[in-house]
Amino acid sequence: MNLISERYLDDGCATIELTELQKEHIRIFTEKCRSGEYRFRDRECECGHGDFEVIAKKDRYGIPMDTVICKNCGLIMTSPCLDDKSNNEFYDKDYPLIYRAVEKPSEEQFLEARKDGDTIVDFIRRHKGPLSGEVLETGCADGRNIIAFKEKGYDTLGLDLSHSYVEFGRSKGLDLFCSDLSSFDFGDRQFDIIVLSHVLEHFTDLGKELGVIRGLLKDEGVLYIALPGIKNLSYGAYRADFLQMLQNAHIFNFSKKSLCRVMKKYGFESVYCNEAIAGVFRKCEPEENGENVYEETLAYLKSIEAAKGDLRLLWHSRANDIISKYGPGEVLLYGGAAELDDCVQNLKDLDSIKGFFYPDRKTPAQVIEYIRSAGAGLKCLLVADMADLNRVYDFEELFDELDVYSLYSEIY
Repeated sequence: MNLISERYLDDGCATIELTELQKEHIRIFTEKCRSGEYRFRDRECECGHGDFEVIAKKDRYGIPMDTVICKNCGLIMTSPCLDDKSNNEFYDKDYPLIYRAVEKPSEEQFLEARKDGDTIVDFIRRHKGPLSGEVLETGCADGRNIIAFKEKGYDTLGLDLSHSYVEFGRSKGLDLFCSDLSSFDFGDRQFDIIVLSHVLEHFTDLGKELGVIRGLLKDEGVLYIALPGIKNLSYGAYRADFLQMLQNAHIFNFSKKSLCRVMKKYGFESVYCNEAIAGVFRKCEPEENGENVYEETLAYLKSIEAAKGDLRLLWHSRANDIISKYGPGEVLLYGGAAELDDCVQNLKDLDSIKGFFYPDRKTPAQVIEYIRSAGAGLKCLLVADMADLNRVYDFEELFDELDVYSLYSEIY
C-alpha cells in the first residue's frame, strides 16, 4: 500500500460539502453494499496484469473503496468494483441522487447543462469530425448534448440507464432509450460520430464496450471522449485535489498517456487528445504495447498533494517544465502584464525566452505576423492570459507550425 497521504485513509469522512439528500442516499448505498444486495468483483488491469498498489481507501463522499495503480502500466482504477447487474441498478436508482443531488431531472438543469453540447459539437468539428451524419451518445442522461447535434442537423440517438432522465429527454422530442450498449438492437445501423461524454471512466468492461463501439462506428467516423483527466488537476480542476476527483462510480482515472494506451489496445488512435481530457479518436489496428507511466503518475499525484491546492505554485512548476524543453531564444510569451510578470519572476532559466507581447499592445494576428516574418528560430508560444482562458485558440492557425501552450488551462 502506498497511499497518496493519510487523508486517503478510510475514515468515513467526505471531502466535499454534501446535501442532506446526498447523505441519506450515501447511507442507503453503503448499506446495500454491506448487506450483499450489491455485489463486487475484483478486476485485472487492461494491460493484462494484476500487480496493484493501493493509493486510496475512500472516495470524495467518504464511501469506502480501494483506488489502485497498476505497477506494469500506470493505469489507475477501482478494484474491487460493482458487478454488471449491481452497476446497472446503481445507475438507475442511486447515481442521480448521490452524484447529481436531485431526485429527478429539471428544466433548469437541462438548460444549464445543454451549453456543453454546443462545446462538444464545436470541438469535434475543430478536430476534423464530420459536419453531418448520424450521432450516437451512450450515457446521454436527458439528452443535453444530443439536442445540440440535432439542432445542427445531425440524426441523433441516445442511450442511458436512468429511466427518469430518458423520459425527460423524450419529452423534448429526442430519440432516447433506456438501455446499455450491449442490450440495444441497432440492426445494421452505424454512426459517423459516437459520443462518450464522462462515460468511459464508468465502464466496468472496457474491452466489451469499446468492441461494441468499434463495430458501430463507420470506418471514417470519429469517437469523442471527455472525462476528468488526472493531470488537469494542475489547472485547478477539483480544487487541485486528487481526493476530490475520486468517486466510486468512476472505475478508471486516466491521464492522456494511459488513456491513449488503452484506446490503442482496443483499436482507436488519437486524432487529438489533451490532459483535460477531451479527445477525438478514429479506428486503427489494435496495438498491445505502450509506455509504463506508473512512476511518472505516482510522482505527479504526490506533487499535487504537496502543493496543497496552491495553484500559483502549480502554474510556476508548469511554466518551468515547458520552458526547460527549449533552447536559447526559442520561446515567445503572450499574455497580460500581471500574469507575464508573475511567470517571468518564477522562471528558473530565462535564456530560452526571446520576448513577450501584451494583448493590449499586440493582437494575436499581429503576433502571428511577427512569428512568420521575424520569428525565425521560434519553437514555442506560451499563452498566459487569465482574462481569456481560451485565448490560445486565437493562435490556432499556428498549431501545426510550433508548440502552443496555455499556462492556465489545458487546451480544450
